[in-house]
Amino acid sequence: MLLSVCALLAACGSSGPAWSFSAAGSAPPGTAPASASTLGAASPSPSGPPTGSPTPSASATAASLTRFDQDGLAFDYPASWAWMPSGLNMHYMTILGFVGSGSGTATCLLITPGPSDSFISGTSCGADVKLQPGQVVVQVRRQDGPPHGPIDPSDPSQLEPGARFVTVAGLPAIASTSVGHLPNAYNSELTLSWQLSMPQELYGSYSIEAYLHSPGIDALQAQVEALVASIAYDPPVPVLDPANASAALAAGLREQRSNDASFACFPATPGTAARATVRALPGYGTLGKPLEVTCSSAIAPDPLGLWRVSLTEAWAKTSSHSAGQIQPILWLSSDGSVVMSGGGPQPSSIPFSG
Repeated sequence: MLLSVCALLAACGSSGPAWSFSAAGSAPPGTAPASASTLGAASPSPSGPPTGSPTPSASATAASLTRFDQDGLAFDYPASWAWMPSGLNMHYMTILGFVGSGSGTATCLLITPGPSDSFISGTSCGADVKLQPGQVVVQVRRQDGPPHGPIDPSDPSQLEPGARFVTVAGLPAIASTSVGHLPNAYNSELTLSWQLSMPQELYGSYSIEAYLHSPGIDALQAQVEALVASIAYDPPVPVLDPANASAALAAGLREQRSNDASFACFPATPGTAARATVRALPGYGTLGKPLEVTCSSAIAPDPLGLWRVSLTEAWAKTSSHSAGQIQPILWLSSDGSVVMSGGGPQPSSIPFSG
């Protein structure tokens, strides 16, 4: 079964012979993209073979384990399993490969239109997993780009029904379990999934998805869970020194102000406040009248290896408007350069807007 990315097919009618698929080639074994966020049609990664193949694990050779270490992710898996590399890039998602006792491939198929189907064309790419009784296959993917943001255990809206927040390799993750022969589950009787954080990335994540077929599901599940427990990031997540927080905040605000003057009121010293009269608010544009505000700044290291800057711009109640505040957020790299700016909780109303 292929996970299709050709959305046009359902909207196209046909009165002639049906369109057909033909092989378009798959990613060269072991390839991985230089950047999994490369835009364009789904296609095999052009970056060539990886720098190395999985090797016997030096930390656990007695247990007959092999070490995977590629694209910033590392883990151990049973030496009796096979690693099946892919590198197929599908817009924001890249299938790094498959590992297990079954088989997994990622391919693209050309869609050939019939004589009356001139508007049906393109490529359909996806994964295909084959399981025999007693087998398991683990698909390893990375996601670069929207719609995912950082995994936030304080935000239950990020969880699908049945999912739960967990910690993997020291960072937040989301785990889920599906039982039964579900669509796109490749005839598995148990599917175990983990969405992992990606260090220093707000939109990036890794996905581990395991498909299990009886008999022996309990033993297979234990092996998959041991794989997840062995996960590490390579290179490790940077540890930020709180002593550098003030310098990072000053650098980040300086850069942000150069691009958006509405950030001018926020003080560059953490834990302090400043009063100002402004004609624009970050994210809300120009105001119809001047607004008296109090601005404050706070900064703290985030487990992802980034600085999180929490800004507050508040205004008091007057005869013309109610009290309120906005809370923009800046994400900074270890040196204080801006990675992303975004809004926090939304106020009920903005004075003098519109």
